[in-house]
Amino acid sequence: MTEEPEEAGEHVAHDLDRDPRRFTIAAQHITIWAGSASAAVASVVALLVWLVVGYLASFPRWWEVGATVGLSFVTLMMLILIQHTQNHDDQAVQLKLDELIRANPNAANEMMRLEDASREDLERIRQAFNDEATA
Repeated sequence: MTEEPEEAGEHVAHDLDRDPRRFTIAAQHITIWAGSASAAVASVVALLVWLVVGYLASFPRWWEVGATVGLSFVTLMMLILIQHTQNHDDQAVQLKLDELIRANPNAANEMMRLEDASREDLERIRQAFNDEATA
């Protein structure tokens, strides 16, 4: 049994908001940049500059506090931005997989709710797939 193709505008994805929020765009750009060679070079340069400033100032207390607070803040902000991007991308991938399951008449639609399954259920399903693959 094949389903008739949906007409334009019937599927919920046809009405996507193609204008993502500024925070999402910024988070995606920063996440991409943070994983680049440029970010690694910038980190090394920033470290060297910070060490030179500390040396020239005889490593005062403000220098130590600045390093401690500054690095913690940058780390926290990167964690938040990267997690935001990961959550967004993960949800998009899950929705794409759900669409493929929904569109395949031979697929079990229950698989679309697998994110809500317990660890034991996931292991049971994984084992069943493993058994089927080796049979």
